[in-house]
Amino acid sequence: MRRDLPLEEQISVERVEVLSGITVGELADKLGVPGAALVKKLFEMGEMATVQQTLPDDTVEIICADLGVEVYFMSEEELEFGIEAPEDPVALESRPPVITVLGHVDHGKTLLLDAIRLTDVVSTEAGGITQHIGAYQITKDGRPITFIDTPGHEAFTAMRARGAQVTDVAILVVAANDGVMPQTREAIDHAKAAEVPVVVAINKIDLEAADPIRVKTQLTEYDLVAEDFGGDVPMVEVSAKQRIGLEELLEVVLLQADLLELSANPNKDARGRVVEANLDRGRGPVATVLVQAGTLRRGDVLVAGTADGKIRAMFDENGQPVDEAPPARPVQVIGLNEVPEAGDEFRVVDAERFARDVAERRAARERRKELAERRPTTLEEFTSAVQAGGKATLNVIIKADVSGSAEALEDALLKLELDEVQIRVVSKGVGAISQGDVRLAEASDAIIVAFNVRPGANAREEIDRSGVDVRSYRIIYEAIEDIQLALKGMLAPEFREQVIGEAEVREVFKVPRVGFVFGCMVTRGEVRRDAGVRVIREGVVIAEDKMSSLRRFKEDAKEVREGFECGIGLEKFQDVKEGDVIEAFETVEVDRD
Repeated sequence: MRRDLPLEEQISVERVEVLSGITVGELADKLGVPGAALVKKLFEMGEMATVQQTLPDDTVEIICADLGVEVYFMSEEELEFGIEAPEDPVALESRPPVITVLGHVDHGKTLLLDAIRLTDVVSTEAGGITQHIGAYQITKDGRPITFIDTPGHEAFTAMRARGAQVTDVAILVVAANDGVMPQTREAIDHAKAAEVPVVVAINKIDLEAADPIRVKTQLTEYDLVAEDFGGDVPMVEVSAKQRIGLEELLEVVLLQADLLELSANPNKDARGRVVEANLDRGRGPVATVLVQAGTLRRGDVLVAGTADGKIRAMFDENGQPVDEAPPARPVQVIGLNEVPEAGDEFRVVDAERFARDVAERRAARERRKELAERRPTTLEEFTSAVQAGGKATLNVIIKADVSGSAEALEDALLKLELDEVQIRVVSKGVGAISQGDVRLAEASDAIIVAFNVRPGANAREEIDRSGVDVRSYRIIYEAIEDIQLALKGMLAPEFREQVIGEAEVREVFKVPRVGFVFGCMVTRGEVRRDAGVRVIREGVVIAEDKMSSLRRFKEDAKEVREGFECGIGLEKFQDVKEGDVIEAFETVEVDRD
């Protein structure tokens, strides 16, 4: 290779495969050029970087495009396990469908699932609102069906999206009395993005205000046309409370599953998705996983995101121990070394050492990627921000009982960001509030938002000592509302002038050793001694001043109301004429939204 050639001519590859968080040196190796040459190229593009520095993905795309090289960002699974070969059709077996229940908050999704399962999940949820994703399996005519119940409140958009990622058929629950609502539209978008067929359950048809025809008509606006309207979307009228239409709904779901011809190879190492995860005081990290291929067995070694471990025990949704889980089966697993993120892919591997190495490499890459994406503020940017008034920052540490709630709470809080206030999530984790969390909050001047968790004994002592503000919640609405109030409190106060009265000048008196006093009639509102005043002549403000005196006859007055005469003296401005208007105003602080 000739080093005197332009960098573009030194490159012989047409395509590079990289991971997010690649360093300058690693990218140079992939391109087959010296690291110093790539550093120089970045400098010419206005990017200061060293060979060991991590590059953001967009920078990698820009530099590769500039050099005429196609770039492909590999997933961690492709790096660690290679690209999977297509399955042999002979090895495939029929598997149960995975059904996601989506819809607006309080439209009866969990109650519908309860009716199907003949269980009572709603009563265990705080406020009657689903806070976590639940995965269950039922049997209809001897055929198993897996259901995923997703929360309907807007704060759980990310959780609903994850539900749609693993599903085969989406049941969209719409209340017959409410019709299409904001989260209904979001649920439709999730289902469309996941490219899954939709079955609409028009719930609460037992109510007097129920109007299924209106619901069907509304849904046509979102390209969901009922079969009886000439479309291809099955819509079943149901009542979860009265147990009406449930059998028909399950039959429609199984018919949709038959059309999809769902299959998987059960005779291979298992892989799937983490649906939910939490830290249990007695059992350690507990993950609810959905097997998508292969069969998961007790004793298997698996890696899930940055977590790894050997499965010590598995349980079904009723808490009963199971030894294996075939495709489309949700189970709880115990034995991981840490709580994985909801939505992480899990894979069974051959050896614990390999699983640990994979998890550690992923954790290191995550840290590098975070550093790459965290662009430092330049001095110029900082100076400009300060000159413009700057931003107040509310630092928050989030601790929740499950990772899905922590993620959803972070997502909701970051959406509350205002022009003059920003929320910074210093740390996010699962499990009880620890002493380390409190010390971090103290060091970073943060508040701790605890969702369904409490501080341990040592942490309580640390809280008492440090005075760190800990907010505990069981319902996410309350957490969001409280933080909104905190944001309002942190905003630089906005002051607004409010006119409280006007007085017309009728006479001008010159008083020895005092100056001019203006005899006035209050024509609107009231004038107060402590108010600010403007002198207005023919609609134009000619002066702004303060009162030196306000008298009613010969007595000092604090205020004079409309319809009464008074004498007004001003501190500075004396060139007042008959016919001028003295406008009284006060400056009030208004709430910021």
